[in-house]
Amino acid sequence: MKILEREIDSIDFAENQTRTIKLPRSYAYRKVMLKLEANLSRETTAGTSANTAKDSAPAQLVKNITVRANGRDVIKNIDMESLHRLNQLHWATRPHIYAHDWYGGDDASEKDLRVCAWIDFEMWRCLHPIDTLLDSAGLATLELIITWGSGMDTMDDDWQGEAGAAVTVNSATLHVASLESVGVPADTKFFINKEYMIRQQVSAASSNLQVQLPVSNLYRSIVLKTHSDGDQVDTILNNVIIQAGTEVFKNRSALFLQTDNRLMYAVEVPERNGSGGALDHYDQELLLEGYYVLEFVVDGRLTECLDTSRLSQLQLTLDVNNPGTNDFVDIFPVELIRPATTTMQAA
Repeated sequence: MKILEREIDSIDFAENQTRTIKLPRSYAYRKVMLKLEANLSRETTAGTSANTAKDSAPAQLVKNITVRANGRDVIKNIDMESLHRLNQLHWATRPHIYAHDWYGGDDASEKDLRVCAWIDFEMWRCLHPIDTLLDSAGLATLELIITWGSGMDTMDDDWQGEAGAAVTVNSATLHVASLESVGVPADTKFFINKEYMIRQQVSAASSNLQVQLPVSNLYRSIVLKTHSDGDQVDTILNNVIIQAGTEVFKNRSALFLQTDNRLMYAVEVPERNGSGGALDHYDQELLLEGYYVLEFVVDGRLTECLDTSRLSQLQLTLDVNNPGTNDFVDIFPVELIRPATTTMQAA
């Protein structure tokens, strides 16, 4: 197979509206690359608040990213802020971001900001990444659907509640490119690499908050993201269990899991939300705040995926605190959907 890289299109900002790009349908997608460029201004009449821009802003301008095939099959469904950080965990380096001028809550005028992310179809950290390419040749349609947010979405709840708080999007454009494989042999079967989000609100402290996950497919990994009043925090999750009936697959202390994740995913400079480093590459050595990776594929073999095809249920049991007003656990499963007829390679 040969490699094709190309620019596809760009989408201009339209506040709280949805825009669609028709992706070419000729070859097998390895990934779609995104670059968001924005110019923002910020003002408030109630003074300033430190450390109140959200993590990886201005990524929040892209509220949701959907990849949909054949008009109905949703393969990817995720926000750009989370995608940016998930890329960091998947590839052991943070995608490009240039947004230090958006740090804090001071007045700011016409700041040029930039943040990037990948929509991956080929499987990261895998012996055979091409097992999950998205072959577009036989699809009736393939769409990239972008739901825009607003400028205020880049700031946390406390700042948004200030009198006179306002963010103006002077301009913003999302640029889209692709990396594709040309010459895929006819009748090649690929697993579908499906990513999406399940949001669970935390309205009270509980040692037994249960979340039911879909069954029938394979799970490569599950990532949890905890955030309170618009900021990623480590103060919500205490422990997480993944189980089916009485069979337990994972039972991890949240802090211990984070420290293991740091080494496993080589997140050497995981910038804290409470610093300028959350908006740029800064020199700090801390844990990646609010993110917890539950990995099943340790040796790079997709045969290690958690197979739920014979399970009647799959349950997350969370031990949680309720430190803020609006507390959430966002759950990001990576599911593999088998093609109609295949046997997974053992290597």
